Amino acid sequence: MKTIPILMPQMGQSVAEGTITKWCKQVGDSVAADEVLMEVESDKITVEVESPVEGRLAAIMKGEGARAKIGEVVATLETAGSAGASAEAATQEPPKETRANQPHASARGEQVMVSVMNEGDDNGSGSRLPELTRDWLSPFVLRLAMINNISLKELQEIRGSGQSGRVTKNDLLQYLAHRPVGATNLAQVTGKPAPTPRDIERLGQVVPMTSIRRTIADHMVQSIHTSAHVTMVHAVDMTHIVALRDRIKAAFEQQYGVKMTYTAVMIYVTARVLRDFPTINASVLGENLVLRKEVNIGCAVALQDESLVVPVVKNADRLSFHEIAQELDRLIRAARSKQLTRSDVEGGTFSMSNFGAFGSLLGTPIIYQPQVAILGMGAIFEAPAVVNHKVEVRSQLYLSFSFDHRVIDGAMGGRFLNAIQTRTESLEEKDLGCEKL
Repeated sequence: MKTIPILMPQMGQSVAEGTITKWCKQVGDSVAADEVLMEVESDKITVEVESPVEGRLAAIMKGEGARAKIGEVVATLETAGSAGASAEAATQEPPKETRANQPHASARGEQVMVSVMNEGDDNGSGSRLPELTRDWLSPFVLRLAMINNISLKELQEIRGSGQSGRVTKNDLLQYLAHRPVGATNLAQVTGKPAPTPRDIERLGQVVPMTSIRRTIADHMVQSIHTSAHVTMVHAVDMTHIVALRDRIKAAFEQQYGVKMTYTAVMIYVTARVLRDFPTINASVLGENLVLRKEVNIGCAVALQDESLVVPVVKNADRLSFHEIAQELDRLIRAARSKQLTRSDVEGGTFSMSNFGAFGSLLGTPIIYQPQVAILGMGAIFEAPAVVNHKVEVRSQLYLSFSFDHRVIDGAMGGRFLNAIQTRTESLEEKDLGCEKL
């Protein structure tokens, strides 16, 4: 007899959890090796999780719509010979203290209740969490709770993932990301009773966040509370680049089958500048800094459902300009048709966000953890500028560079932006390999 756990898979370097959107098998069903068990969604992609072995689906711990941390057991499989024991275990009455109870249909049409025990439970008997006091919480958790007007009583209602149920920093950040509008904190600040669900509905239509939107929200809140964000802005004169693109864009598309975009130009330039700034092309690992060997640039792509994915152009510093343009086009098309693979979104070392595509001139993008910086592109616009003591109308672009001040100081950030500006403004057809077009 052997029971095989099915774990929530890793779906990207910075992804902490995923949402199960569909179970393709039910409890009791036979499963072949490499057969799809479930579909899982993160803020980046939707992936199919396949069975590692042939067997029978013995239990489902996380139902459709449930979220699970990376590496958490979401189901179990039985190999041949262990069906009887597992079936008995799956149908026995669940303990009283459970985190989630989710019924599932077995092969015989019965409802099988599967339960997940509290962390720290002993032999299924359950154990009471220790009394929550100020001494039980870390200084960071207390300070964060105080800033957000969270009382000890409210903290006590948060299920902790730390040792013996202790509320950790991540537990509190997760709670804050999902804290309802007008919750207890508002009542404490205003002195008025906390609003009921009916009171909230009177404010307007209540629309639950999608799983992707919740995951993005969690990641953004975590990033703000993790990195010391600083943003610097440089104005880049794009007049020369606009003229260059106008000259060769038709021939470029005919030659390489994709459009010549400003985003591809900025990825090309940025990737080469990053070679000279290893501290910016880095990731934070605990109290260490990992200087990445590869330059893999993630590019945020907005989807029709108002969600966001960040596919990655791998080894961008080694690719020619037309190769970057072709790869970027492929990733964008795959993202919008929901055909990105796990490989397409993994391994990013630096990110870019082109909010200028929607007409925005300036923005302050949030760092994509565990990276240490992100570059934002505004829209190209015409404005008067002084050139050689004369006022001229020039095409300009604001580049906003958000970086983690724990790792990067202002001097380095300024040099990095200046290097990108200088290279962009002096770019020629031969630099892009387009002199023969």
